[in-house]
Amino acid sequence: MVQLDFLRGVAILLVLFTHSIVQPDEAGCLRPVLTYLRFLGPTGVDLFFVLSGFLVGGLLFRELRTTGRLDVRRFLIRRAFRIWPSYFVFLAALFVGLTLFQHKTIGESLFVLWPNLLHVQNYFGTPRWHTWSLAVEEHFYLTLPLVLGLLITRPKSRVAMLPWIAVGVFILCALLRLQAYAYRPTHYNPYTATHLRMDSLFFGVLLAYLYHLIPQRLEFAARSPLKTLGLGLALLFVFPLLEIKDRGNLVVGSIGSIILYVGYGCILLAAVHTPVGKGWVGRRWEGFTARTVAFIGYFSYPIYLWHIDTNRPVAKLVDHLPLANLPPELRWLGVFGIYVLAALAAGVVFGLLLEKPSLALRDRLFPTRTPLEPSKRH
Repeated sequence: MVQLDFLRGVAILLVLFTHSIVQPDEAGCLRPVLTYLRFLGPTGVDLFFVLSGFLVGGLLFRELRTTGRLDVRRFLIRRAFRIWPSYFVFLAALFVGLTLFQHKTIGESLFVLWPNLLHVQNYFGTPRWHTWSLAVEEHFYLTLPLVLGLLITRPKSRVAMLPWIAVGVFILCALLRLQAYAYRPTHYNPYTATHLRMDSLFFGVLLAYLYHLIPQRLEFAARSPLKTLGLGLALLFVFPLLEIKDRGNLVVGSIGSIILYVGYGCILLAAVHTPVGKGWVGRRWEGFTARTVAFIGYFSYPIYLWHIDTNRPVAKLVDHLPLANLPPELRWLGVFGIYVLAALAAGVVFGLLLEKPSLALRDRLFPTRTPLEPSKRH
């Protein structure tokens, strides 16, 4: 679905904006808008979480609906084909960079990379901090099918309990975040800890459950997608204001994630309930802008992996370009555009070289057992 790839594209552009080479302070008259948007940049990860919960949950619910069972082993193998080839090639390149260019010994390089190898870098640190979110998603990929597997192996299938489990996750994560931010410091970063971030993913799962199994519960979004979109955008507008006022991060830390995943969930519902080509909004999905952002979203995973390492050579290149005499607004837009193009180029190259063959092999060895998926890359 172009809608889902579009939202992926928005998510990765927010992440790239967070790591833009020229800061908003140097953007001239664009500074107020960009400074405000700067608070939304890191929330691209929250959007990724909601999308992952919705997409992965959707895969599992369709399998349950179609076959009446859930093959957890098969699901995890298909996940591994999707995630691991690009990820471990990235780690191999990082290992080479640490040993050759930062002159670390093999033992030192392995020592700093072991959390990444075990997918616990969000607790124990990593040379590439942006990979913390990949650890959270790996933990989610293990948790959700096991939870569903336990529910359907009961004498009477109890999948209907899932919304209550999701609500329990929401409450528990909010309370744990409140405790973590109130009694800092903790021995881990509360922003990246899986047990404090899992609710965003389970909110996406809850939406998938309703969308695939009880669609009548989402009739409000189908009937008024523009109002649903407006509610989501309003929540995203509120979040930066909350973060600006909350100097101690106690409020943002405890309920900020709730505002974000509900806001992004509303936007997701509005997107999937707006058919391509139907109505004014639906026709926008066929436009050049939407297709371009969707193209970026299609390669969002390799872009996310490599965007930090793309940033550094682009920064050096920019230093040698004749941009100093440009108006600050044009300079910011130009440099950010170059960065986006470089990150996209890296994503396309590694996507075609690694992801596409891996997914083709996966689908040949372990073909999907469900009807057409929302995105063939999941």
